[in-house]
Amino acid sequence: MKNAVIFSIGNELVEGLIIDTNSKYISEKLKLLGYYVLRIETLPDRLDILSERIRIGLSEAELIITTGGLGPTEDDLTREAVALAIGRNIEIDKKIADELIERAIKYYGKSPESVVKQAMIIEGAKVLNNSVGTAPGQIIDIEGKKIVILPGPPAEMMPMFEIILEDLRTDDAMYTRRIKTIGIPEAILMDEHKDVIYSVPEITVATMASYERGVEVRFTGSINQKEDIDKIANILIERLGDNVYATDDDTIEDVVYKLLKDNNLTISFAESCTGGMISSKFVDIPGVSSVFKGAIVAYSNEVKKSILSVPEDVLNRYGAVSEECVKIMAKNVKEILNSDFAVAVSGIAGPEGGSEAKPVGTVCFAFANKNSVKTFTYTLRGNREMVRKRSTLLAFDISRRGILEWLKLVKNTRE
Repeated sequence: MKNAVIFSIGNELVEGLIIDTNSKYISEKLKLLGYYVLRIETLPDRLDILSERIRIGLSEAELIITTGGLGPTEDDLTREAVALAIGRNIEIDKKIADELIERAIKYYGKSPESVVKQAMIIEGAKVLNNSVGTAPGQIIDIEGKKIVILPGPPAEMMPMFEIILEDLRTDDAMYTRRIKTIGIPEAILMDEHKDVIYSVPEITVATMASYERGVEVRFTGSINQKEDIDKIANILIERLGDNVYATDDDTIEDVVYKLLKDNNLTISFAESCTGGMISSKFVDIPGVSSVFKGAIVAYSNEVKKSILSVPEDVLNRYGAVSEECVKIMAKNVKEILNSDFAVAVSGIAGPEGGSEAKPVGTVCFAFANKNSVKTFTYTLRGNREMVRKRSTLLAFDISRRGILEWLKLVKNTRE
C-alpha cells in the first residue's frame, strides 16, 4: 500500500475560522484507492513553511495532495511553494489567463489584474479544469510520485478530485459497502447479527452511530474481496428489512426523493420545532422541485391557527406538541399545497419548555396520505441541536415508510 500526505492550506484554517472538511473527504477516498494516509496537516499561507513541509512529505510518501491557496491574492502561495519544493519553473498559461479574464468580465463587469495569478502553471503539470470556480488544479509527476494541487472550496475540490480517481488508483485498491439503518440500536444490531457481520475475519467492520444519520455498518476489504463483501451486505440488508433506509452514498432524503420521483408523487412539510431544517435538507437535492411542493414553518401557535387552521381548542386542550395538533397540521398543509403526502412535526427541542408530562425531547409527527393520517410520538435524547436533527431524520424516515406502505397498498388493490 502506498503512502499519502494531505496538506490543508490557509490561514483561515489555522486560525480556526473555518473547519477543514476536505481532508476527511479525501482521506476516505484515498483509503479505497489503496493509500495509507500518513498524516493530515493544516498549514498557514507562508511560502517557507509550505515548501519545507512539501519537501518532507515527498520524502515519506508517494502522493501529496494539497487543498487551498490557489486564489488570486498575494497570500495564495500553494503553486509557488510546490514549484520551489521540487525545483521547477512556474509561468502564466496565456490561454487559461484569457479564459479567466473573460469569465471575470462576464460575471463582474471587469477583471482585476490579480485574476491572472490563477493561471500560473508549474512546469510539466497536467491542468485540472475547475468546472465550478476559477482556479484550476494541477497534477505533477515527479520521480514516480505525484503531487495533486486542488482548490480549497469543497464545492470546487470534490468534483475535481472525482475526475482523477482512476489516475490515482493503485494495485492495493480497497472495496467498501455501507449499510445505513434506523430504528435499531447499534449494540443490538451488532449483537443479533454478529454471525453474518463478522463471518469473514479478513474483512474490516466499522460502525458509526449518528443522531443525524442513524447507525451505519461499513465493510471494507481488498478489491479481491468484493464478492464476499457484497454477499455479507446483501444478507444483512435482507435480515434488517425496512430498518435499512439506504446503502453506500445515498442519504435518507435521497431515498425519499427517488421514491417520489419514480412514482410521480409529491410531498409537503409542516414544520414547527425543526424550523425549516427538513425542507432545507430536501432542497439540497438537485431536481427536487419535481416532487417537493413546499413547506409551512408554523413555529408559533398563531401561525398554526391562522395558516394551518389548527383550532384554538385543540391547542388549549392538547397543546402544540401533541398528536392531535400535528395530525391537523399534516392534513391541512397537504391540502393547502396540493401534495400527495405531507409530514408535520412539532416538539420541545429545549433547553426549556418541558414538563413532567412532556419533557424536553418530546416530538410529535404526522404523516398524511390521500386517505388517512398516522401520528407518532418520540422522546429524543440530546441538546437542542441534537433533538432538531434527530427530528429531521425521523421525519424523512416516517416519509419513507409511509410512501412505501402507500405504494404497497396501491399495488395490492390493483392486483
